[in-house]
Amino acid sequence: MRRLSLALALGLATVLGAVENQAYLGLFAETSVNKQVGMPDMSEMLQGMDPAMLNQLPPEVRAMMGGAAQRRLTVRLWSPNLAPQNATASIAPPAGLKVGPRMDLELYRPQPRTGTTTRPNTGTPAPQMPAKFTIKRYWGSSATVRPGQPEVTEVKFDGLTAEQQAQYERMADAGEGSEYFYKENWTTGYWPTKKQVGTIAADSRLPGHYALSTTYTGEVTLDVPDNVDFLAPFTLSSPSLKTAPDLTKALALRWQEIPRALGLFAQVTSMVGRDTMIIWTSSEVRADPEQNWDYLQMAEVRRFVEEQKMMPGNCTEAIVPAGIFKDGDYVSLMMIGYGPGVARDETQPLPRMQTKTVLTAGLGGKMMPRQGMPDGDED
Repeated sequence: MRRLSLALALGLATVLGAVENQAYLGLFAETSVNKQVGMPDMSEMLQGMDPAMLNQLPPEVRAMMGGAAQRRLTVRLWSPNLAPQNATASIAPPAGLKVGPRMDLELYRPQPRTGTTTRPNTGTPAPQMPAKFTIKRYWGSSATVRPGQPEVTEVKFDGLTAEQQAQYERMADAGEGSEYFYKENWTTGYWPTKKQVGTIAADSRLPGHYALSTTYTGEVTLDVPDNVDFLAPFTLSSPSLKTAPDLTKALALRWQEIPRALGLFAQVTSMVGRDTMIIWTSSEVRADPEQNWDYLQMAEVRRFVEEQKMMPGNCTEAIVPAGIFKDGDYVSLMMIGYGPGVARDETQPLPRMQTKTVLTAGLGGKMMPRQGMPDGDED
């Protein structure tokens, strides 16, 4: 089961106006590209591969191949009851999605909490944080650092209260091992599954009629219009990523316009040692550092664009100030574009489809292998 963030699950219920006994159906369509400095772009070669064969490769292997856009459809059905053991849930999708006549959801029923706060034995040690951790935040498209930046936040972990320490431990636990939306006495239906791995063809389409049938939480349909479809992938023209960009200079991010995108967001991050994190975002004004950028509804995207916390959907350029990542250990870029969605209200469950396109890229840094060094830096 692919991970869907806990924040998204909670946020979906909150935004839709969670009420007692209300179930929620979410269909989340994503186009994603992963690139790394110095890695050859194999997207043209991969276009000739059987999508089913490609989907069987481990995610880390697909990521290392670099450049090939992937499409994913993730389904979650959250219902405020524990489904019987013989319960079933399935979706009849449109033919254009090319996943077959029926998507059979598997059901997850949470086990009762034991009451212990001990971290589970996952085979990895509990995170060891430095006594003090510094976060430096920059924002806005500019070749130079803007006045008043960076915003510096210092967190002293040795000074946390018992409640704050417990909250940090819960966050670490959730990030490490929780793959399901956990709520006591709720059932989560999910797809893809081990039996249906959810291969989405490059020429598949989202529009059409979706019909959910369950034996335990109602039935609902969702008609997806033609303008709600997989978004195009991000295609960077700058930096080229054939070699590592010079991080002492301003970094120009340029990409092809993404049709139907409503709003865009970019973020560059890096650690400097163990106790400092550098963050730059494309927001022209300071955005809430706690904002969840996973899936956003259209109204949220339009509001964030109006408030200049996000770039307009037709934007094709942003500039990262010179030098702010020159000491970074591993500098990474994330870009997200949000597209149209569709939803219904006053149904059981409440259905919603949302779309986005994502680029993740390694931009170099002190800890990167030498294959990613700029031309002319060879000994």
